[in-house]
Amino acid sequence: MMAMRTLISSLVLLVGSWSFVQAQVYAEFQPAVKIGGKPFALLSGATVLDADQFLDPATNNPDHDNGYAIVVLPFLFEYQGYRYSRLAISVNGFVLLLRAGENPPLTGGSIPGRLFVNTEPFNVIAPFWGDHYYRTTEPGYTPSQISYKVVGSAPNRAFVVEWKNLNINDKSLPSSVASFQLWLYESARPGNFQGDIEFAYGLTGSGGPVQVQGAAIGIKGGFGDYLNGLVFTGDVNQARTSTQLSTTWQPSGGSDTVIRFNAIPRLFLEGWGDGDVDFSQAGKHTGMGQDRFVTVNDVMLILRSVATDRRLDSLKGRQAYHGDVNHNGRYYYSTRTLDNSADSTYHRRAIPTRSLYYWQDLPSDNSLPYVGGDPVLFFEATEYDAAIIMLYMAARVPYLPWLLDLTVLPPYGRGAAAAEIATNVVLPEVSRIAPNTYRIPLMLNGMWRGALGFRAEFNGAIRSVEVAPEFAEKLVVAYDGGRIAVAGVVDCEPGQPLAWVTLQTQESTVQMRRIRFNDMEMPDLARPLAVSDASGLQVVITPNPSSMPATIEVVLPQAGYYRVALYDLMGKRVRVIAEGEYQKGLYHFQWDGLGDAGKQVGTGTYILQVEGAGERVSQPFVWIR
Repeated sequence: MMAMRTLISSLVLLVGSWSFVQAQVYAEFQPAVKIGGKPFALLSGATVLDADQFLDPATNNPDHDNGYAIVVLPFLFEYQGYRYSRLAISVNGFVLLLRAGENPPLTGGSIPGRLFVNTEPFNVIAPFWGDHYYRTTEPGYTPSQISYKVVGSAPNRAFVVEWKNLNINDKSLPSSVASFQLWLYESARPGNFQGDIEFAYGLTGSGGPVQVQGAAIGIKGGFGDYLNGLVFTGDVNQARTSTQLSTTWQPSGGSDTVIRFNAIPRLFLEGWGDGDVDFSQAGKHTGMGQDRFVTVNDVMLILRSVATDRRLDSLKGRQAYHGDVNHNGRYYYSTRTLDNSADSTYHRRAIPTRSLYYWQDLPSDNSLPYVGGDPVLFFEATEYDAAIIMLYMAARVPYLPWLLDLTVLPPYGRGAAAAEIATNVVLPEVSRIAPNTYRIPLMLNGMWRGALGFRAEFNGAIRSVEVAPEFAEKLVVAYDGGRIAVAGVVDCEPGQPLAWVTLQTQESTVQMRRIRFNDMEMPDLARPLAVSDASGLQVVITPNPSSMPATIEVVLPQAGYYRVALYDLMGKRVRVIAEGEYQKGLYHFQWDGLGDAGKQVGTGTYILQVEGAGERVSQPFVWIR
């Protein structure tokens, strides 16, 4: 058994904003940008692919209309969490990334609108996807040429595919001819294979009309996740939802301007469920034991993702893959019924079976996609995973991943009644502490000893969360808006408050929705706000966290001598904000970030303490300088 590790003493982890990351191409690449000053130049000394090298995947016969030619990349190129070594170049102005043993899809290559839908082809990079034709010696038509070339030297190479004088979009128009290129850049970052992507455009043919309308431009992963290459606003939501097709030539705005997708490099480490959500073992903790690289920061990342409803990167090898410490977070996207007997609407399907390896115990579902023999699975880390990480840090489980529940679930005696064991949170009577502001205790409906994780969403705005003193080093909380996520290792009795939530709402009923208790989805809870006034000392800090003067709202239950002061986590006093005789009632104070010496305090977590008339209340507060 490893040595005991101590959890940090910060009571509450507060969330302002959090980067939006999911397992999609819009988490892998930035939206398209235009870059000028790069004149288009046709390739010289390139390897030319003969028209008969483009084959129909169904028959393996030459196909000058919709065929593919497969070539080997000179470097690995990472896309959607996989490292690819081959390209299938389509006559129709796009490429597919392939791994060993993979082949292009049998149909759909002539339909550019498939860039935007949940159908094959997947892993598409499309500089000008339309219904094109590779011309050879047909009378009246300009001969086409598709070629490729490696430009530069390692580790700064580019693999360039060129469609030259391609008969585009209208096979009946000999004048409808254009040239364009795809540039795949090698990543020069150590240990990373995710390079940038560029589209370049030359001139169209001459002597007649050119059909440039109707081509799709962009990049696609799978199942409808894509970035439209014609959206240049920088807004990722627009780029991943726009179905705009080309209307002009050049789509980039000029033959000296390219369309570029800059990579957002992601780390990849093996270790499903090892707890290393922040990839610290890839940096300063390389080569160290698991107890060094699994820290409370991993807990923070998971809880923030739950509280903000913005999932961790869920591809294999990424954040959620490492955070799924109990191995029940696998899922994929299915188009089949549960018994695999018929087609169904597109939906997310979870694989709750806990397995040692991610490829084990997969359901019978012929819509489950595979890449190079591997199932295309995604992973989710929940607040219960965060609780198990905390259990590991308290030396209650020996290693992660942890698949045996006997030491995770409460170690009750044989005579314990099942009705006494907690199965959910409860919503008890609520106290009003100010107009439209309420203090809500977080309680369980039974006893609990062990790892605890739950999330919920209130119908209001959470202003603060105060962890009960006896759980100060046992619970970690994140919240954002009305959402809250809690993880910890507790030993509590039925009805014992774990924490108190200060909620602002205009509604007549307080509601808890989307409740998940130890990975079990629970029904909503509600309680009318016919509430009693709080009888004790009450404190609310807004905003929290804050980088501007904060307002401290204090409700004094009786007249007396009171002090409002701020302390650091070591207990050293930072500032006395107010002190003196006060009457019963509601008071507001301001704190501007200055200490007693009149100097700005540093970024960090502080404790606001209000005491007087025999009572004391402490509230965590995060100051951002």
